[in-house]
Amino acid sequence: MAETSPGTAGPAPAGPTSPISLTFNQMNFEKLSEVANEVVATTLNELPEELREAARRVPVLLEKRPDAEDLHAGLDPDLLGLFDPGPHDTPHIRLWLENLWDYSEEDKHVFREEVRITLLHEIGHLLGWDEEDLEERGLG
Repeated sequence: MAETSPGTAGPAPAGPTSPISLTFNQMNFEKLSEVANEVVATTLNELPEELREAARRVPVLLEKRPDAEDLHAGLDPDLLGLFDPGPHDTPHIRLWLENLWDYSEEDKHVFREEVRITLLHEIGHLLGWDEEDLEERGLG
């Protein structure tokens, strides 16, 4: 399965890959996870209370890219995110950070915005909105 982040990034490594010298053009999964965790937390906090409570009950998994099992199941290798309602697992949202980074053309500001939009899009699916509903809300 794809590498996931448990919700918070660990300490930054010392040396040339420390956050001080790491440019966003040299992003690695750990740094992408750190940025995405911050965006997820902020986005959830900004939701109206009734939506926030529902969204917080659903784990957000941060992964590199869809793995072999996902591809075998027919998922697009360039997929940015997915709301998975189960039935065998607990409902959860998956965000593929390397795909989001590629989609943002390695621009940290665009990456942050794409993580936010993709999370809101998947929360919309959690709420039962279809693609047309999401388009109407600017989340298509």
